[in-house]
Amino acid sequence: MSEIHARVMWAAAASRLRSHLVALLALLAVALAPAGLPLAQEAAPGPIRVTDIAGREIVLARPAQRIVLGAWVSFDALSLLHPDPVGLLAGWAEGGANAIQPAILRERFAAIDKVPLIGRGSFESISAEAVIAQKPDLVLLSRFDAFRYGAEAPPAIAQIEAAGIPVAIVDFFLDPLRNTAPSLRILGKLLGREKQAEAFLAFYGERLAGIETRLQAAVTSRPSVFLHAFAARPECCFSAGPGTIDGFIRLAGGHNIGAEKLSAPVGQLSREFVLTRNAELYVATGISEGIDGSGFVLGPGISAERAARGLMTLLERNDLAALGAVSRRQAFGLWHLFVHTPVHIVAIEALAKWTHPDLFAGIEPQETLDEINRRFLAAPLRGTFWTGPVRPAP
Repeated sequence: MSEIHARVMWAAAASRLRSHLVALLALLAVALAPAGLPLAQEAAPGPIRVTDIAGREIVLARPAQRIVLGAWVSFDALSLLHPDPVGLLAGWAEGGANAIQPAILRERFAAIDKVPLIGRGSFESISAEAVIAQKPDLVLLSRFDAFRYGAEAPPAIAQIEAAGIPVAIVDFFLDPLRNTAPSLRILGKLLGREKQAEAFLAFYGERLAGIETRLQAAVTSRPSVFLHAFAARPECCFSAGPGTIDGFIRLAGGHNIGAEKLSAPVGQLSREFVLTRNAELYVATGISEGIDGSGFVLGPGISAERAARGLMTLLERNDLAALGAVSRRQAFGLWHLFVHTPVHIVAIEALAKWTHPDLFAGIEPQETLDEINRRFLAAPLRGTFWTGPVRPAP
């Protein structure tokens, strides 16, 4: 190699070395830049901002870790998103959508018995002081908790927010088909569990779309349905108006006769109307504890045999045995608390099979529930959640 060539090669190498040093110094300058520069702001996590179902902005500095749960927010919403939903609870209201939770959670989450109770039933009966004392970083209420059927929220909400505790409102009950997806997304963001929310909603949306597609292609008539809510009560006939389970019945291809008379989401139908209207299907809802000792129960821990036997006993009542749906073996039982949980897709599938059995012969609600239990719920729902058809003995 000539001396001139060697000098050229040395100069080129020196130039490359200088370029590398300049680039390295630039990277160090970026890494050591003051926190106020734009790059450092982008790297730092910002506050969580969401707009809840009531149109209120909620701001959290970080994902919620201590939650007070209103009575009408189904615990299943937390269970779908978080592996330790009980560990999130700073307190909850007893009863409502959470009425059966201790019984089904105790085996898996022993700490459930240590969750402080902040009151019983509706949020209107709960003091702000009881909530504030638990020092939560979030209070989660349903629209039913916060507003019932009006526009005025209970004063406790403003008092809690004045103490610096955010209150978020979701809805899985009053208008579940419209509000379940946005509510679960709101909750996913507030918990830092957005991926989990989207995973369940993809599953949920696929199941809903499958029902809608079949109905649009084939259904020309909608059988009438009498939804007998809390059917074990001695008085008749509590039922559903617009909203709540009425939407499930419509999506399943049926017509809810309660919506003909009721203007509120729930209300009382007269026995005369029910007998005269004589719906094609009878669906009784029940929970895991009998109200009048009739034995009609559904829910976690209930066997299929006990559920069927309870429904048969219920249908022997004089005011129900006269229904044409009973004599035609078109009488069914459904777990009442499906109306509060995002898992209600299972109830819609069951209603679809009862309303249009030929069209939905290939749909198996139990398989859907099994998949939800396996893939999503930290606290699986195990028991009997529907039964029928049943006809009482002559």
